[in-house]
Amino acid sequence: MVRFKFLLLAFGIASIVALSGCSSVGSGISVSLASSTTTIQQDQTLAITATVANDSTNAGVAWSLSGPGELTNISTSAVTYGAPTTVSANTSATVTATSVANKNVSTSITITVDAVFEITTFSFPGGTLGVAYAGEVTAGGAATPFTWTITSGSLPSGLTLTTSTSTSFVTISGTPTLVGTSTFTLQVTNTGGTSVSQTFSITISPPPPLIVVSGSLIDGTVGAAYSDTLQAANGVPPYSWSITSGSLPSGLSLSTAGVISGTPTTTGTSTFTVKITDSSTPTAETATGTLSLTVNPNTVNNSKLSGNYAFLVTGFDASGHFTAAGSFVADGAGNITSGIMDSNDPANLLLDQSFNGTYIIGENDLGTMTFTGIGRTFALAMMADGNARIIEFDSTGAQDSGVLLKQDTAAFSTSQITGGYAFGFLGADPQGNRYGFAGEFSANGSGTFTSGVLDSDGVSGIASDVAFTGTYSVSSNGRGTMALFSSGQTVNCSFYVVSAQELFAIEIDDISGQNRQIVSGSILQQTGAGSFSGASLNATSILETTAVQSSVGSFTPQSQVGLLTPTGNVNLAFSADENTGGTLTTPSGSGTYSVAANGRTTLTNSGIAASDPVLYLVSENEAFIIGTDPSVTFGFMEPQSGTFANSSLSGTYAGGSLPPFVTNAVSQVDAATADGAGSLTFVTDSSSTGSGINQNASSSGTYSVATNGRGTVTENASTTAIFYMASPTEYWSLFTDANATVEEFQQ
Repeated sequence: MVRFKFLLLAFGIASIVALSGCSSVGSGISVSLASSTTTIQQDQTLAITATVANDSTNAGVAWSLSGPGELTNISTSAVTYGAPTTVSANTSATVTATSVANKNVSTSITITVDAVFEITTFSFPGGTLGVAYAGEVTAGGAATPFTWTITSGSLPSGLTLTTSTSTSFVTISGTPTLVGTSTFTLQVTNTGGTSVSQTFSITISPPPPLIVVSGSLIDGTVGAAYSDTLQAANGVPPYSWSITSGSLPSGLSLSTAGVISGTPTTTGTSTFTVKITDSSTPTAETATGTLSLTVNPNTVNNSKLSGNYAFLVTGFDASGHFTAAGSFVADGAGNITSGIMDSNDPANLLLDQSFNGTYIIGENDLGTMTFTGIGRTFALAMMADGNARIIEFDSTGAQDSGVLLKQDTAAFSTSQITGGYAFGFLGADPQGNRYGFAGEFSANGSGTFTSGVLDSDGVSGIASDVAFTGTYSVSSNGRGTMALFSSGQTVNCSFYVVSAQELFAIEIDDISGQNRQIVSGSILQQTGAGSFSGASLNATSILETTAVQSSVGSFTPQSQVGLLTPTGNVNLAFSADENTGGTLTTPSGSGTYSVAANGRTTLTNSGIAASDPVLYLVSENEAFIIGTDPSVTFGFMEPQSGTFANSSLSGTYAGGSLPPFVTNAVSQVDAATADGAGSLTFVTDSSSTGSGINQNASSSGTYSVATNGRGTVTENASTTAIFYMASPTEYWSLFTDANATVEEFQQ
């Protein structure tokens, strides 16, 4: 039987009392801790309270954790310890409380976490007749290998149980051949001979009817080349499309493959009905859908996108974590003359995909670009410097966002990549959970990485200060490849050169079926590599982080934006606004930091996350942020400059959301205009799995900026965003809704 877990009720007291510190300040202070027990099971929580005697300031304590698990509900008098979801053997963690008034006084409590051998999956998803199926069941609480068997019942016809015993999970997969519900009992046995069982059911449903799923079509522009592809669901391809009533705008036509293309000649909105016929046998299915397409006047700024560009996008598609990077040449007149792209997800690794395409930039600097040949369209918000924020903006099922930056073609050689570099990569682990790492290395300009170190963070644990080496090469088109070697493991990546100071990288290991990690991110050349010190943090920085809190069957986004202020080469102060699934808090910290010569920076009592993250410096007050917590905190910080007021926010800003970190998030790009006196307007293009694409949505509100750069946006009497200004030309915004989206704006 699966053992059920319950939260422990608080009863009884277990206390440990620290000796008083010898400082003259706070002399006689002592700290004691109380909890209901010191032994819990995996995935349980334990409330701990602290009492500080003889503290006239009533400042309470600061908390720290050594060992597995995490701390939540942190206050100056209490904390909640959460044990890891699973542990393979009994383990322990130590929670320490330190007097804020006298840091020489502290006490600790050691918590024993008992492993429970159990099946941790409670249900399988349903399947569809004739559609490939894959479901995974996981066990924990003991060392692998495990042996899995079906002891009663049977799987749906067409599905099989894999025979692997080398991991903690097993997969049921195949293509269902019969409709109905199958019930079966699955037993897992560990190396010690202990077995546990769980009864499951899998329901196979008939395939849903063929439907037209194209929602809003991309707007066209008079005189500009147009292309958009209609999408269907549930049928058997290939499809045949036709128009049964109404008509397309003048100059456009629909191919039988579902591509609307041509060059619009008149403005206006056309409504029409399309019919789709699939290839089902013996009788083909049909469906209809009514669509509309708007053609706008030809007021374009296509010259703003001109030259060589590199791009990086990250997010999700139907297979899981998705990432892509590439480069192209834009002619300044609406045409992409050549391009290449690499993409990776658990279903497909696609390298060196060639494309050309078209684009259009509107007078508000929002636009779209379409990659012909690989069937992808992106919305973009142009900045004044010719760079852009981008999101996927089509019906491919991908939900991703990223950046588009102008390339320095003079850096297209191996010899140009030289010196110290810091990096931050984020993605998914072999189970599809959030995973990231950050670090630094030295490139010798001849194809070798040396002196590399990194820190990784994932649901299953962290790795600190891991050494690695590597190799790399750059071709004449600006596409490079690299391999990172550490502890017998190799991570292979392609990268695209933005400049000698910046690279976009994605992992190109084949992860079919999510059999290993997949990550992507930026690599930035360090200023002061090898000579960093405590003095490298010498001014206030703004920072952003994202994380995902997980529990059985749910994932809660957690984001924050805020300020990190170092003082005296060792101390720091932190204050921020945080959104956890729509719940707003204002975390803060007052701690210390230590900077190594290579830029690796460790924090103590920072308050940035449940466990202190690690920084990898790019330059003074600029760094990648990698967490040490199961929620996998990840982010970036950069210097803040100026004293602020409402007048600091003035002019037009291009905005784009950070890559989505939960599957139901909304990706968007914006053109935001501030009047310098408290009024703000937005024009937004957005995309989501739930509501499809939405173009040119307008909104307005008011804003207020404090002297430290923290501001709020109010729309319809509600605060919709909290932002922090890096300078009068850049700010980072945290949405207050349940998606906890972070968006970066820049002029």
